[in-house]
Amino acid sequence: MTQSANLKQLLTPHAARLQSSLQRIQGVELTPGSDADILLQALTAPDEQSVPIAHFEQEGNTLARGGGKLDTQLSELQAYFQALQTELQAIFAAEPSQFISMIGDLNHLQAELALAVTRGYQQGIEEQRNQNSHVNQRLEHRLDALQRINGVSNSATDLDQTLEFIAQVVAEELQADLCSIFLYDELQRVLTLRATNGPRPLGSMHFLLRLGEGYSGWVADKGRTLLHNDALTDPNYASEARAYGGEPYRGIMALPIIFFGSAERLIGVISVQSKQPRDFTPEEVNFVEVTAGTIALNIENGRLYEQTDEQLRRKVHELATIHRVSSIIASTLNLDEVLQIITTQAVHLSGAERSCIFELDPDRQRLHVLAHYGLNAKQVGKLQIKVGQCCAGRTVQTGRPNMAVDCFHADEHCFIHDDPMLSSEIHSVLCVPLKVKQKILGCICIYSSHRHLLSPEQMQLVITFANEAAIAIENARLYEETRRGLELKSVLLRELHHRVKNNLATVAGILSLQRRRTKSPEVRHILAESVNRVQGLAATHDLLAHEDVSEGRVDDIARKIVGVANANLSPPDKRISFQVEPCPIVIPSRAVTILALVINEMVSNAIKHGMADQQRGIVIIRGSEEDGNAIIQVIDSGKGPSTEHIEESAEGSSEGLGLSLIKHLIIDLGGRFSLRRGPLPIQPPAGQEPDQEYTIAEVRFPLRRGR
Repeated sequence: MTQSANLKQLLTPHAARLQSSLQRIQGVELTPGSDADILLQALTAPDEQSVPIAHFEQEGNTLARGGGKLDTQLSELQAYFQALQTELQAIFAAEPSQFISMIGDLNHLQAELALAVTRGYQQGIEEQRNQNSHVNQRLEHRLDALQRINGVSNSATDLDQTLEFIAQVVAEELQADLCSIFLYDELQRVLTLRATNGPRPLGSMHFLLRLGEGYSGWVADKGRTLLHNDALTDPNYASEARAYGGEPYRGIMALPIIFFGSAERLIGVISVQSKQPRDFTPEEVNFVEVTAGTIALNIENGRLYEQTDEQLRRKVHELATIHRVSSIIASTLNLDEVLQIITTQAVHLSGAERSCIFELDPDRQRLHVLAHYGLNAKQVGKLQIKVGQCCAGRTVQTGRPNMAVDCFHADEHCFIHDDPMLSSEIHSVLCVPLKVKQKILGCICIYSSHRHLLSPEQMQLVITFANEAAIAIENARLYEETRRGLELKSVLLRELHHRVKNNLATVAGILSLQRRRTKSPEVRHILAESVNRVQGLAATHDLLAHEDVSEGRVDDIARKIVGVANANLSPPDKRISFQVEPCPIVIPSRAVTILALVINEMVSNAIKHGMADQQRGIVIIRGSEEDGNAIIQVIDSGKGPSTEHIEESAEGSSEGLGLSLIKHLIIDLGGRFSLRRGPLPIQPPAGQEPDQEYTIAEVRFPLRRGR
């Protein structure tokens, strides 16, 4: 903004006085290059032609990048201009026309600088957002690469194939020209090249390096990371850099592959090379370190697996299976799904063909089929077995596992006995009770076509699985019971709120009838306020009757109250518009009723007092959250209460019933109430002056979740 020569001529003689006023705001002398100093120089220095807008844009940009608050910067800027206006008013007290002209220029300058700061702040936020987005994308891409490496390490059995894949992924992720992986032979004490994503030395994979030879040998010997911008500058490193043929590699990052077990063991070396000099970043080093750790674990696991006999591998497989089954069961609380998982996985766990879950009836006399796998649904659908009969009944009766071979032919109580086709296919059965805290829920039976008993280890695995399955069934049942109980509670509470709403509506109707019959204006006015309060409570209970009874949104409550207050208290000859700003804050039901009464009183005061001498106006209801506190404001554009009234309100003296209600109610929520006059902190509504003052009634109380 170019300042007029006349304005500069008028302000320059008073530069020292204006400087003093700005110093009083800062509390210290003006620092050269500070906002206040630049502003003063632009207004008073003869050689300054305009205010450097770019400086204030950069201030906003720097503020955004540093995580500062825009409103703090704007408030500081406003304080500077307020101090200048105050000082100029005193200087030009005898020249009001000149003062008014300068104030107009200052206001225009203030708006332009505030816009510059805001514009720079928005640019900084956008730049930071773009930068964070770029970093997040890079991290997500790198995490995906690690997941692919980990996935192939856990699934592939061919070590060379796995290492080739890892070398390819690392080179692509780091945009390098070559990634090579050497494995260390402890007996021969040499490194052997096992994988690359590019050329192989001398066209062969049998490339050997001794400890200390080349950069890979150096890393293996020293056991630490090597970073080199240009390997060709070191003769020892250059030999390996040129070994791959063609153009030599220069930028080097090489890391040892070490397994950290009970004792550190060198597995090999992984190297990343580029044809141009390159400095690798710490993030890139970390990525390769994680990759090296994955390779070490993969190779060590392979070594242990090769040393393990068939029995140990079988046990590992069985344990992995039961762990997977337990994880699947624990991941859901749907009882039908849990039962289906149990019957299906029990078959896979034991190597059998069929399974069945029997549930003990409430009378604890009979068992019925709850779920099955591999059996005829019609056959087992209406099946009932007495406790003590058949393998399942005896297992429930004794509470111990029961295992038998070809018992179906002699046991006439067994349901398989009556099905010759099924009994010819099944030869052995294992029944395990489902117990939770010594309480038997039923049993699970596993049927196999093999004529052999399970080993003690296999049987213990099935028993462990059955115990976890019983807990899962019990949890699923408890969850269903709790869910049904909560649904019933919700329905009852909604019905309670509905009835309370109806009763309050009846009370409001009686009060309205009494108001119409009374001849006293004062009594009629009191009854009208009472009707409004009762109907506000009724509207709140109506809201709770249709929404989640455990909580309510602030803006929903405010809309209900505004509707009631507008209908009951707004004079027909006045045009009062209401604006409820969106506020997603959710408060517990205990506070909903209290807050409804508080908002009702604040809106009523705004209509009755704020709009007393106004034919039109606006009432804004706004909610926000700050440091765990809910802040609710009712703002009106009326003339508002006098300064004495605000002070008396703050002191608690000579207050009316409405203010007294607000203060006592908000104390119950651990909050406080305030009443003040001032400008809106944001852009005012359409039709309102930017510098217009508003009456702001505010309550602030802590949010106590779950109460």
